[in-house]
Amino acid sequence: MTRARGFTLLELMVALSLLTLLAGLMFGGFRIASRAWQSVDEHNNELSETVQAQRFLRRLLARSESRSVPETRDTSQLSFQGDERSLIFLSALPQRDSRVSQTAWFYLALDDSDPDQPVLQLKTQPLAGLEEPTPEQPEITFDWYRLVDDFQRPEGITPLLILPAAAFSLSYLPREEDGLQPGWQSDWQEQGDLPELVKLQLSDDWPALVVSPGEQRNVIKQLE
Repeated sequence: MTRARGFTLLELMVALSLLTLLAGLMFGGFRIASRAWQSVDEHNNELSETVQAQRFLRRLLARSESRSVPETRDTSQLSFQGDERSLIFLSALPQRDSRVSQTAWFYLALDDSDPDQPVLQLKTQPLAGLEEPTPEQPEITFDWYRLVDDFQRPEGITPLLILPAAAFSLSYLPREEDGLQPGWQSDWQEQGDLPELVKLQLSDDWPALVVSPGEQRNVIKQLE
C-alpha cells in the first residue's frame, strides 16, 4: 500500500512566502488605486467648484450697472472702475430663497501676499449712499475713497469667493467708434460707459472668461 506524500516544511515556507508576497502586492495595488481614485475625485471637485465660481462671476459681470457716482463734491465717475489686477463694480446680487435681486458693490482683485499661491478674491458690501434723494435725505452721502479703502484692507471685508489664480489678469474692450474697433486695454478708468467686453484670465490651464457687462446680449466679436 502506497503512502500519501505530504508537504515538506520547506515547501510550506515557500508557499507562505509567496502568499505573503502576493498579499503585499495586492494590498499595495489597492492603496495605489485608492489614492488615484481619491486624487481624481478631489480634482473633479475642484473643477466643479471652479466652473460654478466662473458661472457666478459671469452672471455678476453680465449684470454690471452703469451709474454715475461722486468721487468728490465737484466730480463724479462711472460705477465700473478697473485695471489689470482689480475691478470695482455695481451688480445685482440674488437673495437666498428670493427672486428679488439687490444691487451691491463688488470688488474683484488678486491677492498675491503669498507668491507661491496667489488667489482671486471677490468681496461685496451693500449699496449705500447712492439712493434717490428724499426729503429726509436730500443729498447723496456716498464716499468713493472709503469704499475703495474698505475693500483693499486685508483685515476688512471677508471674501465672498476665493479662487486659485496662477495667471490672473483683467482686460477691457471699448465699444466701436465710427466703425472702428479699438483693441483690448489693461484699465478702465475715467470712462463714461461700460466696456463692450471684459476678459478675465485665471490661469494658463483655463480659457479666458469673456463677458459683456450690462447684459449686452447681442454683442458678438471675433476675439484676438
